[in-house]
Amino acid sequence: MRRSARGHGFILCLLLNMAFRFEWAIAAIILLVVHYWLGWPLFLVWVPLAIWFLYALCITAVLSLANRAGNAPTEERPNRNPYSKTNTDFPYNTDDANNG
Repeated sequence: MRRSARGHGFILCLLLNMAFRFEWAIAAIILLVVHYWLGWPLFLVWVPLAIWFLYALCITAVLSLANRAGNAPTEERPNRNPYSKTNTDFPYNTDDANNG
């Protein structure tokens, strides 16, 4: 398969993974509201944000590594099938067979 000249889009995949795991951001938003409403410490907002980012980063890194491992080219191996024909197995030239 032909590869494009563009990058693989790690940042785009990271942002997409973060969008799929948006529930951690919702928890951070709720804790931010509680911080302003009840005066809870602000570091409680940063904990779910850090978990959200690090989890999405780890999942994206694993998927990126799996993609690179799956795209490794395979070396050319000889055909060891005893039932397949090769060019030397034909008793005549194919051009001579068509001409008569």
